[in-house]
Amino acid sequence: MTWYELWLFLHISGAILWAGGAVVVQAFGILTQRAADPAQAAAFGRNAAWVGSRIFMPSSGLVLVTGILLTEDGSWPWDEPFIVLGLLGWVAVAATGFGYITPRMKALSLQMTQEGPSPELLGQVRRLVLLARLLVVVLFVIVFVMVVKLGT
Repeated sequence: MTWYELWLFLHISGAILWAGGAVVVQAFGILTQRAADPAQAAAFGRNAAWVGSRIFMPSSGLVLVTGILLTEDGSWPWDEPFIVLGLLGWVAVAATGFGYITPRMKALSLQMTQEGPSPELLGQVRRLVLLARLLVVVLFVIVFVMVVKLGT
């Protein structure tokens, strides 16, 4: 096995964890909404924040680091469209997910635990879940761009 093959395996594994996990969180979000149970909504918020910081953040870091290693080891030029689009997509998803959705979901969950779920708080959770759903689409667009090596 070459270093490039190892980086590629780790890169793909990180992407599977990140994108696949995001799909599972969305499925649980849908089930939580259908249950219409405020306590379950608060638990979903806590769990989603936990997964965001402990699963998605490390896997996204793995994707970034191994992507850089693949670019360098594979002698890919940094201006390749698929590399530029991949990096831009990574920044957009990571900044939105880790800089906004995860901390906001954690705060809403804490607020629901202290004050009890309200229609306003549940609405905020729903909006965060919809924003996260958009990020899942962006993740899969990035995967598509990486697989077809758009621009090469």
